[in-house]
Amino acid sequence: MEWLADLWAKYPAAMIGAIATLVAATVAGLIALYISRRSRPDSASTHNQNQTGQQGGQGVQAGTIHGGVHQGISGEELAMIVANLTALNKDELRNFENQLQQKDEEYGQLKAAYDDLAAEAEQADDPDPFEAALAELRDGRPDAAEALFRKIVEERRALGEAALKDAARAARHMGAIAFYHDTRKSIEAYEQAVALDPNDAEAWNQLGELRLRLGDLSGAEAALERVLGLGNRSGDKSVIAAATGNLGVIHRTRGDLDKAEELHRKSLALSEESGRKEGMAAQYGNLGLIRLVRGDLDGAEAFHLKSLVLHGELGHKEGMATQVVNLGTTYAEQGELDKSEDSFRKSLALFEELGHKEGMTNQYCNLGNVFLLRGDLDRAEEFHLKSLKLNEELGSKGGMAGQYGNLGIVYSKRGDLGKAEDTFRKSLALNEEMGSKEGMANQYGNLGLSFQTRGNMAEACQLWAEALKLFEEICAADRVTQTRGLMDEAGCNGAT
Repeated sequence: MEWLADLWAKYPAAMIGAIATLVAATVAGLIALYISRRSRPDSASTHNQNQTGQQGGQGVQAGTIHGGVHQGISGEELAMIVANLTALNKDELRNFENQLQQKDEEYGQLKAAYDDLAAEAEQADDPDPFEAALAELRDGRPDAAEALFRKIVEERRALGEAALKDAARAARHMGAIAFYHDTRKSIEAYEQAVALDPNDAEAWNQLGELRLRLGDLSGAEAALERVLGLGNRSGDKSVIAAATGNLGVIHRTRGDLDKAEELHRKSLALSEESGRKEGMAAQYGNLGLIRLVRGDLDGAEAFHLKSLVLHGELGHKEGMATQVVNLGTTYAEQGELDKSEDSFRKSLALFEELGHKEGMTNQYCNLGNVFLLRGDLDRAEEFHLKSLKLNEELGSKGGMAGQYGNLGIVYSKRGDLGKAEDTFRKSLALNEEMGSKEGMANQYGNLGLSFQTRGNMAEACQLWAEALKLFEEICAADRVTQTRGLMDEAGCNGAT
């Protein structure tokens, strides 16, 4: 049988030693049987029988026998060997063949066991590279983790299409590492992920959030529509809910509060159906922000508290910090500045612990506003400049626009109207780029106040009229009331 020669060639001798010993013993038994039937047991013929026995293990095949006796065998001896082997009891030969088949089966079992052990050894020598990278991340070494993920991307990409999903997964991890401190780097990683795996809903979702941070509302919307399509195709409610909620944020940024609220409530319902607390917490927070813009402070507080409780149950520090911020904003609107400052400082500590630059810059902004309301202009400027610097590092148009507006108010209160108007216009330009109606309306209102101080009431009234129109479009009731009040007091034409 050919398996024995193949076995010696392919597998370690230690692995097949037991089988070879058993086969040799069986062959030796056949040789002994043959020798016992010989009439001339001389040394030469015994040697030839041993050769014949070893080569004839498959059971009397003349070709095999002939191949084993080429050297020094006479025709008479060959004829005698053939005659004697042919005379062997057929039952004994069948028994021998059965024994060989049994040994073949035993070999198969041993080989399977060997293959299993080899696979385990190979796995032990080559641990999961993702786990190694995640371990580095857990141990507080994000640079080492990123290097390992980058290596995975390169290796998996080189393997071809079958490994592209692994490469996309590694790129997604790289994007997550950079998400809170390097917007551009994070975007590059997520763009690489969706290029490797166009059906990666998580990567598309994060890409949408990052584009929103940069003020690219159209790009963000396109990415989130892609997520929504993938969710609808797979029927995954959690994916549909996430995309729907984030699309609501885009509509809120544009000032379409009715549409935003509709989408947030739809996302909330989907999260409730699937029992996904994280999604529910996010949408309670978003609905609270809409209530805040509309001037419903009690409603805003109720939603933010609901969100805070759920994030606490989940142990999500980032979510808890965000809702503490939102509550602080509500308290500030209610005039409770000490309570508001306490909320912002608690949130800042959590974001600093997380290394979350976006969260930190928002708290610098909020603390700056608290000091502005108290009339401490130096501390207000200090915090708003800190926030502006971090927003510039992140490339956040919305954040930069907000800080230019806040700094403009500081400069205006100091009486530096030229510097104030310059920063208001910088904020207005960024809000126009983003299509943020609320941001544009705020800066028209601020510029109107600046021109009022200069005594240029015609320009002031025109700017307030622009602000009023935008506030009415986004249904910001309290802002509409405030702006109308300013116009009435100033005697602006067309004020109501």
